[in-house]
Amino acid sequence: MTPIGTELDDFVIRTIQAAYLAGKVRKTKDCMEDMARAGLYEADVENVITHAETIEKAMPATSARASSRSNTHYVIRGTSTKGVEVYCKVCSNYHPQTDEFIEWKLTSFTLK
Repeated sequence: MTPIGTELDDFVIRTIQAAYLAGKVRKTKDCMEDMARAGLYEADVENVITHAETIEKAMPATSARASSRSNTHYVIRGTSTKGVEVYCKVCSNYHPQTDEFIEWKLTSFTLK
């Protein structure tokens, strides 16, 4: 995984943080299952996202359920409320026909 790029990193982090604080980051079923398996809670998600200072572009979303080729996974690494290293994958979600941005989705949140 590689950093996005100095100027874009901060913009993407701040955009995800604002969406999260506004309650506009949807968790996928896979993410909720990851969290349950790892014993992680919403407070852990909040801690990692709100304290994020770096972000990495992981890959384009290639899932058969991906609605657009513009969808991209980003990784944010951090620490749980108990001091355990964790990471989350956040995916941008674009409309399949218009390619307009729809939402951010938290697709994974688990132990590092």
